[in-house]
Amino acid sequence: MRVKLQLVICSDEGQEETITDVITLDKDHRRIEHLGLTLAEAKQLLSTLQRHLLQHQVATFLDTHSTCATCGALLKMKAHASRSLRTLFGTFTLASPRLEALRLHPTEDLVISPSVRAAHRVGRP
Repeated sequence: MRVKLQLVICSDEGQEETITDVITLDKDHRRIEHLGLTLAEAKQLLSTLQRHLLQHQVATFLDTHSTCATCGALLKMKAHASRSLRTLFGTFTLASPRLEALRLHPTEDLVISPSVRAAHRVGRP
């Protein structure tokens, strides 16, 4: 028997945005000890699911935080960077761009890294 698990991410309105194949398993049903998931399969499934979910969440977060908080203008990319995020399911490397703030607003930082700001607000295990 072949089992294919997919992750379907929907918008807040219920529209399907992305469909991603998470894992495909070939399961043998002839012996009792082959029923269900093995520990290795479960770990792989959770790790893959976590990676896809994190990538989508980070992309959405960065899209919503890449504009000027004062005037709403799109911020320029200053540099590409990455950050490691430790979770219960492993360590993942995520995009962490550095954005250049508009010089029209002298009270703001000149360089903004949305994912760094978010990481300081939320503790991780």
